[in-house]
Amino acid sequence: MKLSFPADALWQQVQKMGAVKAEYTLDSVLKDPPPPIVTTPEGLDVPLDEVTTPGGLLGYDGAQVVLYIPDHGKKIDTVLAQGDKGNRVHIANCQTLDDMRRKKRFQRYRAVVNITGDFEVFGFSMSRNRDVEGKARLQVCINCLKHLNYKGYLTESSRKREIIINSFSLKEFFAENSTLFRYLPTAFTERKSGYTDDWKNVSQSYRTRQNFTCESCRVDLNQHKYLLHTHHSDGNKRNNHSSNLIALCADCHRKQPLHDHMFIKASDMALLQKLRQQQGLLNSNSDWEDIFQLIDPPYEGLVRLYRKNNVMKPEVGYEITDDQGQVIAEVELAWPDDKFAITKSEDQKMVLAKIDWTAQTLQEALYSH
Repeated sequence: MKLSFPADALWQQVQKMGAVKAEYTLDSVLKDPPPPIVTTPEGLDVPLDEVTTPGGLLGYDGAQVVLYIPDHGKKIDTVLAQGDKGNRVHIANCQTLDDMRRKKRFQRYRAVVNITGDFEVFGFSMSRNRDVEGKARLQVCINCLKHLNYKGYLTESSRKREIIINSFSLKEFFAENSTLFRYLPTAFTERKSGYTDDWKNVSQSYRTRQNFTCESCRVDLNQHKYLLHTHHSDGNKRNNHSSNLIALCADCHRKQPLHDHMFIKASDMALLQKLRQQQGLLNSNSDWEDIFQLIDPPYEGLVRLYRKNNVMKPEVGYEITDDQGQVIAEVELAWPDDKFAITKSEDQKMVLAKIDWTAQTLQEALYSH
């Protein structure tokens, strides 16, 4: 029996209610609402034993967070005028936090998802003889930079270290480490604008002419076209001349200057590394600079330490198989001859131990150096 459904009549009634059409595609994914830690600008006073440390960073409820002390006591006037005089912001599970734990002062910290660099602070103003509050641009903790060897902080010259501190951006830092967390700051997921009306067609046409291959790392994305973007070389989204366009995979695109708003999902980064490995773009014959260019940023500091210590170059994006040839783990760094790898989790370590591989998590590897 043939059934008919009055879709047009139903839509007319919907329009009378003031509803509008929403974009939807068959590959749309319904997402869980982000947890309060992401949507609360002032942060949360959370139980700090619940703060996780993926990759040596700081996380809470699936999101990356930073920790800071909002109470600046009697130095509040100075801090409001000069944020660099205030207590430092922690981005990693560093020595300072360990010391504060031992001193039983760890509960003074507040966890917050903050990419602006401006933090809510308060204290007692001696000049005004009352409690005051406001925002201050606090600086990053140096021990955190050391712990992560962020941008080579431990392995670079004193002049370069000064540049790393002065140019540090929380927005860039959060974007670089997006693969380690489930949720992102809301500023990263807001719809971006500024493109011309025909941008979708322009981008499609240009990527097609490049045979859906990244012009930087050369990974072939014909089977995963959504991972190839079209980048404006001069930063002007309305300059669509072919000489201003370059096809870049999602990873190479996010590493371009002034692209600290971009991020990449862990699953997409893992797929890119797998494709690069399969296509011979990642191997132990790559030079160190190629490795730094292609590695997932959370691992960069560790790899710089390996280079400084004359460790053999690793395989990047390596698939580990069992005796039957079945892939049992995909790791970011591996030394197959030594059966050693840097893993994403304790669970992966246990799996690898069953086939006589030794492994460390990223956090463990950073602590060991």
